[in-house]
Amino acid sequence: MTSSTSSKWQHLRIDYLPYITGWFGNFIVNNALLTMLIYRYDPGIPNDYNLSILLPSALVGIAIMISRIAGAFVQPVVGYFSDRFWSPWGKRRPFILASLVPLIGGFILLFNPPNNLNQTTYFIYLVTMLWVFYVGMASYHVPYLAWLPTLAKSPEGRVKLSTQIGIFGLVGATIGGIIAPWLTDSYGFQGMGIAISLIGVITLAMPLLEKEEYTPSKGKYPNFKTTLTAAFTNRTFCIYMITMILAWMVISIISVIPTFLVIALLKREVSFAAVINTIIVGSALAGFTLVLPLAQKYGKKLVFQGSLIWVGLGMIAMACGRFWWQDSLIPWLILSIIANLALASFFSLPNAMLSDIIDQDAEQQGMGREAIFFGTRGLLIQFSQGAGSFLTGLILSFGKTPDNPWGVQIAFLCAGILSLAAAFVLRPYAIKK
Repeated sequence: MTSSTSSKWQHLRIDYLPYITGWFGNFIVNNALLTMLIYRYDPGIPNDYNLSILLPSALVGIAIMISRIAGAFVQPVVGYFSDRFWSPWGKRRPFILASLVPLIGGFILLFNPPNNLNQTTYFIYLVTMLWVFYVGMASYHVPYLAWLPTLAKSPEGRVKLSTQIGIFGLVGATIGGIIAPWLTDSYGFQGMGIAISLIGVITLAMPLLEKEEYTPSKGKYPNFKTTLTAAFTNRTFCIYMITMILAWMVISIISVIPTFLVIALLKREVSFAAVINTIIVGSALAGFTLVLPLAQKYGKKLVFQGSLIWVGLGMIAMACGRFWWQDSLIPWLILSIIANLALASFFSLPNAMLSDIIDQDAEQQGMGREAIFFGTRGLLIQFSQGAGSFLTGLILSFGKTPDNPWGVQIAFLCAGILSLAAAFVLRPYAIKK
């Protein structure tokens, strides 16, 4: 490898900073939601804030699944129209701007439900507001990620840019995971919702400052059905997507479970979840120091596959921790660091891998269709995250208290099995870059 190529892996492109910051904002908002939503509607009795139970956690999980699935269908549609769209502002930026209203508005309203409703009305309210939120998130994700292959055109550059947005995303997730419980503890759910929303809207809007090349499309663009069918008939893409579905179910479980790990297994106040979230995301951030050199040496597929196995075994060990050291804090913290180290690959390599698939498809079809692939991926990942949230809520109904923590342990075990299954599915993936 030449020195000029090597240098591409070492330095952050300052001109990409507005683009990268958008992923930072995305994870602040999303992780705050995942960390606190179930606790907002089902805090358990008794709890530190004298909150009543609005909905059982299983119903919250069902609401998340329904709204994610409903919002998921927006993603390929947004992708299709974003690929076809042209304006002096570009293909992607107008969609990013329009997404901010439902995304931020939905987030605020989710944590400030009306008072004195019955359970059925709370369920309808929760599903509706979650749907608004996920429509906004879908309309942001698809054009944002579809922009990546045109910003970084080489395989090395894509791994680098994907890693950088992954790092910024995990920093955002860390901040969201830390400050959401702290803000809730200090100012209540209303104050937390407003504060996170203000931070989110500023950072999510930063990619609008990025320059986007204006190049009118050439030739006739296929209709929506033809374009979507072509994505699902790409064998490499299908292998990739099954792996992603399983991997994001794992992420969904890991995003929710720290709060209940703190309450049920560590027997501490909910605000200590900020410490656990910091450890989880800090461990993943440390893992980024290994992603680039390992991917450079062994390729994206092998590194991602190894990461899935690492996380799977780590989650299974977390499930067994209660039998080994009960609520002793230090072993839990050490295992959390080790188990989550490989999460770095989850947030960097998949975007670069999909860019490779898009290149392969463009060579075969003679036309770039970045957003439809990212939109189709978004559709299926929303299904998987919804299923993961539903599964987590259902599992937690088996026990999430110090007296009965079985649901928390089973959730860790489930995450481990899903991660190992994802590693197995990835074996026939054919692109070796």
